[in-house]
Amino acid sequence: MKKNKIILVGTSPIVEYHVKALKKTDFEIIAVASSNTNSSSHKKFARKNIIKKSYSDWKEMMNKEKYDGIVIATRTESTIEILEYAIKQNIPILVEKPVSFNSKDIKKIINKSHKMIMVGYNRRFYKTVNVVKNLISEEENPILASMTTPELSNIKDFFNNTSHSLDILRYIFGEIKLTYIKKLIINNVQKGFVATFSDNKKDIIQFIANWDASDNFSLSVFQNTKKIELKPYEELSIYDGIDVIQPIDTNPIRQYVPKLVEKITLEPIDKYIKPGFYQQSCTFLELIENKTKSNISATLIDAYKNIEMCEKLVGKYKSRIL
Repeated sequence: MKKNKIILVGTSPIVEYHVKALKKTDFEIIAVASSNTNSSSHKKFARKNIIKKSYSDWKEMMNKEKYDGIVIATRTESTIEILEYAIKQNIPILVEKPVSFNSKDIKKIINKSHKMIMVGYNRRFYKTVNVVKNLISEEENPILASMTTPELSNIKDFFNNTSHSLDILRYIFGEIKLTYIKKLIINNVQKGFVATFSDNKKDIIQFIANWDASDNFSLSVFQNTKKIELKPYEELSIYDGIDVIQPIDTNPIRQYVPKLVEKITLEPIDKYIKPGFYQQSCTFLELIENKTKSNISATLIDAYKNIEMCEKLVGKYKSRIL
């Protein structure tokens, strides 16, 4: 059976995760190029990952090779230029998130793009996240939810990582609207914020971002008597009811212990390949072979809306020093 041929742009550690997932999905990776034409990293990367050809010039690779799909996983600052050129090849593309730190750049490229582009928000493929999405979709009444993102005190990390969390919210709840924000400012520097979102069903979502906090990324959903908790996003705990333990002489404190009724983890494959990457690669294969878009995978429009929301929460990134 003929294997679908892939070319890679990028040689960072994240690309090695893509290589592992692509090979597991039975793609043939025929060539790799660095995003930096002055770099020789493509040679070492090709040797390490047993890729026959490597290029110092990614444009040359796109023009010379014959392939079925392109994977772009470069520095975010380089992505837009490479993606814009790749779109002209009219070939299915998997591009790493966040695509750009500027929503206007993504919006411009949307107008030039085709419909065969996936954006690598891999947590959409988590079993745990999809269980929560399905549970919420079955609920007719509005619910309360709370998300915590203990980001590093670096604006670049916020756009890189918290865009993942915002994408999870948009994936689970649908389109969300920012209804309130209060920023924590210390010595004229933003150190976090508390925000509230709402959606068409009038769900209320609290979002707490606290730079350098001793915590983990999490999402808690309160559905009737149940508490549905992703903490971290790779682990799902469902609680229903409370055990009340009365005080005794040796412990004079009344205890309220949530009843754990179910624990859900990721799929077995996610122990060997970066979580979500194998499922994402399978979806990319389906896009290449059938030209059909998945309801799970993120699009450039999703990427645009995620970064636009980041800008509303912490301001424009373009004025920051990289």
